[in-house]
Order: sequence, then C-alpha cells, then structure tokens
Amino acid sequence: MARHPVCITCGKATGPKAKLNRLPDGRPCPSCAERILDSLPAILPRPAEELDFEEWNEPSESAEDDFLEGA
Repeated sequence: MARHPVCITCGKATGPKAKLNRLPDGRPCPSCAERILDSLPAILPRPAEELDFEEWNEPSESAEDDFLEGA
C-alpha cells in the first residue's frame, strides 16, 4: 500500500493527484490551495522576469499619433 504525503497545515493526505483539503472549520486549506496553484501550467508563455514592463507600459509614438489624429 503506497503512502501519500500529508499536508502539514490540515494533516490530511494530499493524494496522488492535486487535492484541495478542508480545515476542520470548513475553509479550504491554504497550503493545499498553494500546492494546487503551483502545479498548474503557466498562463503566460514565458516567465514574468523576462517581460520589460517599463517598455510595455510606454505607448508607442504611432499610438500617440493615432490618438491625436482622432481628436
């Protein structure tokens, strides 16, 4: 019989697949929720560290020109 890891917060088995356990008061276990979120695939195609947010936030000159022409 295989033994599965146990969540340190709720004390319940995490199972072979991701499983959201509940605390005795009925709330979802925050550690189990973190573990499930960490196991999900990324939404973005590359890590966020590679994104240049300063460049991304600056409007391009053509976008400004288009905006001014419509006024």
